[in-house]
Formats: sequence, structure tokens, C-alpha cells
Amino acid sequence: MALRFVILLVLAALGGSAITVQAGLNAQVGRMLGHPLWATLVSLTVSIISIVPLLVIFRVTPPNLSSLDSAPWWVWIGGALGAFFITVALMTAPELGAVVFVSAVVMGQTIASILLDQFAIAGFPSRPVTIWRVVGALLVVIGVLISAWAAQAASKSPATTSISSAKL
Repeated sequence: MALRFVILLVLAALGGSAITVQAGLNAQVGRMLGHPLWATLVSLTVSIISIVPLLVIFRVTPPNLSSLDSAPWWVWIGGALGAFFITVALMTAPELGAVVFVSAVVMGQTIASILLDQFAIAGFPSRPVTIWRVVGALLVVIGVLISAWAAQAASKSPATTSISSAKL
């Protein structure tokens, strides 16, 4: 595997880890503020505050705003999808637990990705559906079902001892 590809995989994995932690932290903020939408607003505000210094540090040139005149209307949905994801994550992650939450997110991403690739949607290049991609997606779905079943079974069993509470 090429080094660049490995670096991209590691960065994607780190991004996935960040999403998991973010969901838990945002859920705590939502409980403190009394509503998930307030936590979403806080999260997005902190995102803006975090990115501005990076723009300055990396001396990113100002954008060409006139190019947005020709942008299709649907490109603006990305921001709304980000707000939707943050809100859904902070509402569902504490109830589902980290493993089931992330598994379900990956399942949704996998299914959507197959469609985005097949039909070259949202700026992705066309990559046809293959039997191996379908098999991979089915394995992800099976993994979600197993994780969800195990979580439900564990929550109903009073004899269940987690690793974190066991004395090692």
C-alpha cells in the first residue's frame, strides 16, 4: 500500500474517533443546556471559533465568493446535514452506547456511499457497485445487528459485568 493511502486511512480513522468522542461530549452539553439543538449550536459555534485561527496560521487566502453565484442550490445542504448529524448523534449516542452508535453511523455511511459512488452524486467520481462492495455493506449491516442485539441482551441481564467495572 502506498504511504499516502495509509496516511489517509489513519486520518480517516482519527476523524472517526473524533466523531465518537464528539457525540458523547455534545450529549453532555445538551443535557446541561436542556435541549439538543442548543448543544448543536454550541458545537457549531466552537467549530467556527476553532477554524478561524487555523485560517490565519496557515495563511489561507480569502475565498472567491463570486464563484458561489454559479453553485447549484443543493451544495448548501452540506451545512444542514452537518447540523442534522450533530443533533442526531447527541440524541442517540448516549442511548445506543458508543459501539452501536458508531456501527449504525458506519452502516448509514456505507449504504449512502454505495449510492453516491454508483451515481456520481455530490461530487464523487463514478465507481460502480460490485458484488464485493455489496458483500462489504452486508457485513457492516450484520455487524450493526449483532452489536445492537448484544447491547440489548447485556442491558437486560443483571449478571453482566463490564470490563471497566471488573476488578482485574
